[in-house]
Amino acid sequence: MRPFYRLAVFGLLIATLFSATSAPAAEPVDLLSNGGFEEGLIGWSPDLGHSLVTESGVARSGRACLAGEVTGPNQALRLQRRVSVRAGNRYEFEIYAKATNRTKLVLWATPPGSSTRQSIASWENVTPQWRRYAIPISIAQNGMLGLEIIAPSSHNAPVGRMWIDDVALYETEMPPVVCVSEGVGFHDEPAMARAADGSIYVAYNGFRQGTDSLQVARYRLLGKTFQAAGNWQVLGGEGVYLLGPEAVSTGENIAIVYAAEKDKCWDIYAVTCGPDGPGEPVAVTADAAVDVKPAAAWHDGTLWIAWESSRQGCRRILAASLRDGRVSEPVALSPAGSSAYGPSVAVLESGEVCVAWHSFRENNYDVFLRRKSAGGDWGRETRLTRAPSIDRHPMLFARGDELWMVYENAQTERYSIGRTNRRRLVVAKITAGGLLTPNTVAASPLDGRCEAPSAAFDAHGRLWISMLRPRLPRAGWDTVVTCFADRRWLQPVPVSSQKGMDRRPRLVLQEGRAFVAFQADDMPQSWSDLDQMAASTSHVYLAALETGSMTADSAMWLEPLVESDEPFEPAEIRLQRGEDTPTQTIEYNGRELKLFFGDLHEHTDISVCNRVGDQSSDESYQHMRDIARYDFACVTDHGYNFNPYLWNYAAKMVRVSEDSGRFLTFLGEEWTSTFEEYSQTHPYGFYGHRNLILADPYFPRFWNARNRQTPTQVWEDLRKLDADFVHIPHQLADTGNVPTDWNFTDEKAQPVAEIFQTRGSYEHQGTPREAGRTTPPGHFLQDAWARGIVIGVIAAPDHGGGYGKACVFAPELTREAILEAIRQRHCYGTTAAKIFLDVRVDGHLMGEKLETPAGESVKLEIVTRCPGEIQRIDVCRNNRFLYTESPEGREMELTYIDRDPLPGRSYYYVRVIQKDEEIAWSSPVWFGAE
Repeated sequence: MRPFYRLAVFGLLIATLFSATSAPAAEPVDLLSNGGFEEGLIGWSPDLGHSLVTESGVARSGRACLAGEVTGPNQALRLQRRVSVRAGNRYEFEIYAKATNRTKLVLWATPPGSSTRQSIASWENVTPQWRRYAIPISIAQNGMLGLEIIAPSSHNAPVGRMWIDDVALYETEMPPVVCVSEGVGFHDEPAMARAADGSIYVAYNGFRQGTDSLQVARYRLLGKTFQAAGNWQVLGGEGVYLLGPEAVSTGENIAIVYAAEKDKCWDIYAVTCGPDGPGEPVAVTADAAVDVKPAAAWHDGTLWIAWESSRQGCRRILAASLRDGRVSEPVALSPAGSSAYGPSVAVLESGEVCVAWHSFRENNYDVFLRRKSAGGDWGRETRLTRAPSIDRHPMLFARGDELWMVYENAQTERYSIGRTNRRRLVVAKITAGGLLTPNTVAASPLDGRCEAPSAAFDAHGRLWISMLRPRLPRAGWDTVVTCFADRRWLQPVPVSSQKGMDRRPRLVLQEGRAFVAFQADDMPQSWSDLDQMAASTSHVYLAALETGSMTADSAMWLEPLVESDEPFEPAEIRLQRGEDTPTQTIEYNGRELKLFFGDLHEHTDISVCNRVGDQSSDESYQHMRDIARYDFACVTDHGYNFNPYLWNYAAKMVRVSEDSGRFLTFLGEEWTSTFEEYSQTHPYGFYGHRNLILADPYFPRFWNARNRQTPTQVWEDLRKLDADFVHIPHQLADTGNVPTDWNFTDEKAQPVAEIFQTRGSYEHQGTPREAGRTTPPGHFLQDAWARGIVIGVIAAPDHGGGYGKACVFAPELTREAILEAIRQRHCYGTTAAKIFLDVRVDGHLMGEKLETPAGESVKLEIVTRCPGEIQRIDVCRNNRFLYTESPEGREMELTYIDRDPLPGRSYYYVRVIQKDEEIAWSSPVWFGAE
């Protein structure tokens, strides 16, 4: 097994390139004199509580360090410094610290030209041994940068004593970069190709005036600088929706393939572009299904195109060719019945066409390949990878008749399938005997956290890869370049000082230079600067790096690839939880209702809270579709992390991720009222968190709770817009965030609540699997019922992926039907297992509300079928458990009669607990409720 290597806190600054392969890069320079306090406090402005420590053996290095202690809550000791910085260069802050009682270290910075400090990093649980802490800092303009080190801090952290030493701010000069997408707007998804005349074309999605547009820019290289040689809009105007442009060289011109939505249908298009501009787009597909994620390669006058399609209700890979303006009939490359995603295309020198993709089979993801010989037919499918974990996002590239691939291998913790805790890249040559990988004399930088590669060989046989590395803890991603030659890897070289989103950087090689097209933005990196989101911008850039001209001094050594054999826990867990259970039905009031399972609360890399841990929306939908096998799903990123472009992007991903009749997607957001302002009335803050689920996947706006609207005001806004929606409270009694304020109720707008999510249960205080940080009674779901609030039950993950399910009885799998069933409260929640639970109270299905009180007796009929052994079934009336049954096995039909019902208002619900502690809770049935 080849191990994963844990990435230190972004220690990725430029190192000297290997002299055998390239010219040296700029060396980082420390701008902070006396960072080790050897000259006392010269240059620093400390708080009075700080003291210089010179006792032998205390400092990390040298003779001195700085120490300070906080002894009560909400205390902090500040150390300040100002330093001159320049826009465009890259900066990394570094500090060594140790502490007692695992108190907290914090870094703030005041950028040049600003009087407002910004939160840069917060390192909790500082260890009692010296440890390095580091973080990049983005600089937008020249001037003085103010550094404020909080060492230590007891704000939401333990008290304690802290020592700091060897403080540094490293400056590195970056290579020449040109902004391709100059002007206003939010620009994304770069693609790049080099024509035979040496000119570089960059295509991208230019989001301007609230709509997508396909933009292309052409550049020539004059010396070390770029010269603009053309700029065109291929497609634009009101109602244009684009995704995933790709560019390939066709000789003197380039071809761009992309997905676009017209008349609510997503199809693939191709357009050529040359020195005189673009031609007319050609429709490659014209199908009612979703056709997206095109990839292309050019050979001898033919453009080969592969894409992902939802035809036949399943994600499949299709391919076609385009020659002289004529498109061939598409060929399905992946088999029906197994989800397949994200194709890549390469054509060998011989004319053999190769297409790779990743597919979910045998409870995990692996990479598959098909080949078409020149003039022949498509061969049989070949499985390329077999690691138990996640193999995905293959990118093919050719060197003559050699076929190469670089792909991502990822891992998750337990069943947290909404995020990946580890990602690395694997590069391999594809041969008839299997995969061969470069033999290295040292650890590969691809084994650390990295993703989204582009790769190519230069004329000297050196392998170059551009890729992303995360900027911790949650800022975004840095674009870096590395090279393999003479059995060693170049330390990853950052391309820019700016961070970006999780977008693949594009790489093109020309003699002596590597060109990289990448996206970068100034979106907020933490909670402290969220209010800047509305003014955030994103641009597409083009960088040129000197690669040197020296030939590698030995042939590339290859060895058989040994794939990681680390177990993939979700593969076993999904079977234990019954994820592949066929759809079950019940009869109610003369109608057949189907039981659909879904996730209505999941975050992606849009949300700042776990941006570099959570997956992209596309990856998240894949895991919800395949691993958890949900029937419906909704990504609910925080409203305060959206801007018009990202809301438009999220809506597009909703529409392209739906598989009609099999996998239903909703547009939504988390309305996150994080008003941690405390009073006697609101000791934990006010309003709370709610997920907004919309039926319309084109809905034009989102809500940012930081405008301080109440839930009622949000509902009024939605009704004025004639929205079909539900608003679902969660983290009901959680002190880690703001708990739910039950003074805001509405049976139509807020028909259900999350009784459970990945943090735990909020049924009542002392409940099984209770969340770790809960309030005293008053905010739990039982407390809402006791107040007379009519509200049903679902569950959801919230960063947990597979933890928590919404279980809905509806007549069909449509957005309108699911939302209406939720409003009727014909639903329940489970911790994760697909537990079937049908509860009737005097013949009424869970969720029903009756105006009349209960009669002389109340009859409960309970049917449950569980993927695990049942521990017990509990019947609860008015928050008091009346009856418990402990059956043997996994199925139970139970009738319980309450012969002494309560007069007036009462409500009944059922709880099922498996022996493995998986739980299901029904929505109540209410008597005597108005």
